[in-house]
Amino acid sequence: MVSALLLIVIYISFISLGLPDSLLGASWPMMHQSLGFDTSSLGYISFTICIGTVISSLSYSKLSSRFRTEQITLASVLLTALSLFTFAFLADKYTVFPIALALGIGAGSVDAGLNYYVALHYKARHMSWLHAFWGLGTTFGPTVLALFFSQGKSWNDAYFIMGAVQSLIVLILLLSFPLWKKNEKNSLRSESHNDTRTENADTKKGVLRIKGAKLVLLSFFLYCAIESTMLNWSASFTVFAKSLTESQGAQIASFIYWGMTIGRLLTGIFNEKTGDRFMISVGLILSLTGAILLIISTSFSMIAVSIFLIGLGFAPVYPSLLHQTPAIFGMDDSQKIMGYEMSSAYIGSSLTPFLFGLFTRVTGVGILPLVLLIFVGFEIIVAMLKRRLYL
Repeated sequence: MVSALLLIVIYISFISLGLPDSLLGASWPMMHQSLGFDTSSLGYISFTICIGTVISSLSYSKLSSRFRTEQITLASVLLTALSLFTFAFLADKYTVFPIALALGIGAGSVDAGLNYYVALHYKARHMSWLHAFWGLGTTFGPTVLALFFSQGKSWNDAYFIMGAVQSLIVLILLLSFPLWKKNEKNSLRSESHNDTRTENADTKKGVLRIKGAKLVLLSFFLYCAIESTMLNWSASFTVFAKSLTESQGAQIASFIYWGMTIGRLLTGIFNEKTGDRFMISVGLILSLTGAILLIISTSFSMIAVSIFLIGLGFAPVYPSLLHQTPAIFGMDDSQKIMGYEMSSAYIGSSLTPFLFGLFTRVTGVGILPLVLLIFVGFEIIVAMLKRRLYL
């Protein structure tokens, strides 16, 4: 009973992680005008958020040696809530970057801490469902934005609502503290597991020499690069390249998150029967199909279907890449390489949307589906090379 209640709290916490992730991209068509930025500046702000995320993720191992998981999570969600409120009331051309950095710092520790806690205390299928609840949080932001835009309200109002929701999650986390202690006492895992993980985490020399390691790291980089680019730029693409309204653009942006959320719920159900490689292949094919449809789509409904299909294709890739690591490298080497996988993912997530923003100054945002085709095509090639190595 304690374990189930705590799992609900953790799922709610991952919703809080997803809430701010979708706001920036969905609100940017309106936000950039009021803040005095050009369209391409989204990449700079997104890059700043990712820097904060990388900083807090890399700091998590030190923080976890001094503080409990629930304490770190509470402080991180509180920082996120404060950042959202600050965005709503104080954001301008000079304050937006430090606010974005604080927003990223709040997110990174939640991501690292809760992923590790679930891996340590719960069954593997909960990992996919955990990321599905992240997707549920991301769908809420664009949905609220679309509603507010249609009623003539501003993006500031939506950020205030998101800050209020985050504050409610802070209260839930605070009240859940006794559950964390009880669950750890009842856990079947021994405390010595933590010591083993720390020891292995410090012995990462020679990881790139492991057979197939570079291919796997490239997989993480390519996937997270295109996922982050699509999440940040899909709303701007539909407004500036497909001539939809700002309200429609925010609504369209929610479809990619809905696709990822539904897809990850299904991945948690079917992954054990179909296997990671099959789920990755299906996901990449769906994303490729969605990119082709997005190029030729002209109506709101067809664009929505294309974006949803892309999100549905994205859904199984990241959880499956994580889950297949021990099967590829074995338990010893997989513990060594996992940190490098996270680093590759964060580099892709932070660098590519930023570079895409620079390219749009010359090409315009209309090249987004083409960039998606290129990255997914490379990911398929890498997946085929991995299959030849490990089948």
